[in-house]
Amino acid sequence: MMAKYRIIKIRRNMAFSCKQVVSVEKLCYTLSMDKRWKTITASAFALIVAAVFIWRTLSAEQTLSALICGGAMTVLFIAVGVALCMRPFEAVGAAALSPDDMLGPRSLRRARRHPWAEIALFVLLSRAVVLIAAYILYSYGKTYPGGLWDTLEDVWTRSDSASYLGIAERWYVTEGDPRFHIVFFPLYPCVIWLFNLALNNTFVSAMAVSAVMSIIAGIFIYEAAAVDMQREAALRSVKYAFAMPAAFFMAAPMTEALFIMLSAAAIYFTRRKKYLIACVLAALSGFTRSVGGLMIVFIAWEITEDFISAYKNSTLKEDKRRLVLNALCLLLVPLGLIGYLYINYSVTGDAFTFMRYQKEHWSQGFGFFFEAAETQLNAAVSAAKRGESALLWGLWIPNLLASFAALILMRMGTKRLRPSYTAYFLAYFVVACGATWLLSAPRYLTACLPLTFSIAANTDERKYDIAVTAVCILLQLAYLGMYVNGLYVY
Repeated sequence: MMAKYRIIKIRRNMAFSCKQVVSVEKLCYTLSMDKRWKTITASAFALIVAAVFIWRTLSAEQTLSALICGGAMTVLFIAVGVALCMRPFEAVGAAALSPDDMLGPRSLRRARRHPWAEIALFVLLSRAVVLIAAYILYSYGKTYPGGLWDTLEDVWTRSDSASYLGIAERWYVTEGDPRFHIVFFPLYPCVIWLFNLALNNTFVSAMAVSAVMSIIAGIFIYEAAAVDMQREAALRSVKYAFAMPAAFFMAAPMTEALFIMLSAAAIYFTRRKKYLIACVLAALSGFTRSVGGLMIVFIAWEITEDFISAYKNSTLKEDKRRLVLNALCLLLVPLGLIGYLYINYSVTGDAFTFMRYQKEHWSQGFGFFFEAAETQLNAAVSAAKRGESALLWGLWIPNLLASFAALILMRMGTKRLRPSYTAYFLAYFVVACGATWLLSAPRYLTACLPLTFSIAANTDERKYDIAVTAVCILLQLAYLGMYVNGLYVY
């Protein structure tokens, strides 16, 4: 009897083991197929980008050094894209980290206090330091230029600032040089106008808008980062957002502070699955700058992950209505650009006047990022030969360094960030750095928040954090000095 029981038990164990083997084999097959499709997708991406580069290379005449520069940038871009293709929806089903995940019950209560006051104080102090540093750098080597407040407007009304101030005062016009202001998006001047109702000074209102929006941006950057990072990394994100070389533009009467605030808020609400609010904010971002509508890539990626997660968890049927409504929210994002096109039409009679002015007045158009790099390298070489150091160090070198550094930093962060951040960065880079006459790469890329999050995620060791912070501050001081002294910094 005992022997019979042992035989039955052995048979049951053998059956169970066979089921386990079948299950493991099925899992291994699924994983291998998944890996195969990732490899195919990554290979296809690399081949397409490489083919476009080769096609454009064969159809254009360039110097060897320019081709090497464009090719190097293409290789880095492919590396970032391939890294994304190898983990396209890896975040599906993964629990989001938060600043509280690693804490015990005693420290949990204190950690849940949002450090908004500390962030606001940090932002205000950093903006004050930037203003003082700008005055010192502006005054260096000059006879007494006037007090800090007396020269504030002279120091900061540069680049596109005067255009935004003009729009806030007169709206868009169709005569004289101000007619070209139609190429600048309207939300920032509208907010200046609102502040001006109380302050009655356009310049002061613009500076106030930048200061207020910088504070709110700092808070949303922290909250957005804290959804996926530990508390220390989220706070580092705030620090690097204001320490990057071109971050001083957030203190200027420019769109940076407003745009970054809207982008950070849209990211935060997307990560909290509040897609309606996120899409409204993304639309406003698109009403602020041309690249604002690209936030649709980040939101759509997260919504797609929700669909895949529901399918894997067999809840697609129950969640179908909610998921479809979330996807429909994406239709709101293009409204920012549509609103801007309508303003073009109402003012000039042509919805695309801004594109014509960009081409005729600034030689700007849509192109490929590697061609922009080739153009900048040729321009840098020409400026060096002619001894035009202001152009060389104020414009071409910073543009090239910022573009290459952005790709390298993003490649380092692809495994530490959600895939949606990488997808958003790639789209942003293609548009922002693909201008045929790129003038503002450091400023554009500073506003791309995935870069900030990537730096914060890769500086968890104190020695790296200190080193990167020091480099960023020194570069910002150098870039700020060139800006306030009239070099070609846009």
